[in-house]
Amino acid sequence: MFGFRKRPKSIEITGFDDEPPQLFTALLCDGFVVRNVPDFAAWIALLRTLQRDHPDVRVLGSLDDVHQSAYTSGHAIETHDLDRIEGLAEPDDYRGYLLRRDQFPIRLANLLARARGVTFASLAGLLPWSTPGDANDPITINADPDAALGWRHEKLFLAQRVPVATAAETVAAWPNGYFVGDLNPMQNLALAQHLDTEFGLKLCAIGAGRLAFVSDTPLDARTAAQAATDIVSLYADGPSDAADRLAAWLGAHDTLLIRYTES
Repeated sequence: MFGFRKRPKSIEITGFDDEPPQLFTALLCDGFVVRNVPDFAAWIALLRTLQRDHPDVRVLGSLDDVHQSAYTSGHAIETHDLDRIEGLAEPDDYRGYLLRRDQFPIRLANLLARARGVTFASLAGLLPWSTPGDANDPITINADPDAALGWRHEKLFLAQRVPVATAAETVAAWPNGYFVGDLNPMQNLALAQHLDTEFGLKLCAIGAGRLAFVSDTPLDARTAAQAATDIVSLYADGPSDAADRLAAWLGAHDTLLIRYTES
């Protein structure tokens, strides 16, 4: 008998209006439900295409487990009162919380207000380089993003169309960083702003434990070295050659994954 390899399914894209995402946390931005994405590289390519097709907004994709990301995002929103309409309700009155997409600007304003004074420098040393047995240091996760993100287990992806001026501000559409030891949404915003402003690395996706960035081209040697030094500074115990190894990655690739969680 002859064996036949199954033909990969084509990527399917459906608008939120036709298929509203059923998640722990309601989304305040329009976008797309995406299925049959074969790997991280294909997802990044699709996000780039969607961004070119929708230049009036910033496109933000999901990463890893969408439902886990929605769960932690919901708790991060509540913990930091990002959906709070100040002065309209008591803290236990849910009428004071956002329910509709057209109120996204209020969440964005809350995030930006709470992020005042949060600088990239203040993030130095907040994360461990890796955790035992997890192979989750920046070098390893970028060398094999499919393994780091558990890609073969994931079936559902989201791409939101976020009405903001900068890629960093898309954090407001999917705020994450809930557990003690993680970077919180305001710190992730400061990180994304720094990488964009200084190095042209633009936030394009957020997951329950990773942030994905893209650049137009691989960074030149000098820029890659500085970017790598800054990124490694987030971690308290990186090896002595960490910046050099990460700089080599940034000089040869136009994508970057960063773990923003403790583990």
